Amino acid sequence: MVEYIDLPPEAAKLIQRQYDIDRADAVPKAPVSCFRYRGVQIESRRAVMAELDTMRRIIDAMPELMARRLETIWCDSNAGACYTVTIQPGLFVPDLRWAIADAVIEAGGGHNGIMIEADGGNGCNIDPNWGEPC
Repeated sequence: MVEYIDLPPEAAKLIQRQYDIDRADAVPKAPVSCFRYRGVQIESRRAVMAELDTMRRIIDAMPELMARRLETIWCDSNAGACYTVTIQPGLFVPDLRWAIADAVIEAGGGHNGIMIEADGGNGCNIDPNWGEPC
């Protein structure tokens, strides 16, 4: 049995407005939130299809020998275009951070930050970049 509640018109308008905003922000979802692509585990926090497609393009945009060093790429759907990239143990090289940054810009037009996790204290954070000249 569904219970109905009478709301003041102002409250009903606010609830309808929030519903309309949420619906407008809805994006196509994938049937899964993660899968392995070319040996790299990719995952979207909210299973957003566009994020999973972008992460596939990131891997494709990287030189093959650099892409093979990646273990995972995770996109934080709540922050939008924020990535965490994990490097396979023992496979970090200094130029990898630039290969990742360049591939993200090529694949998605830019990002709101990239965190690279690597063993031996080699991890780093890359500041947001939307391909604009410095």
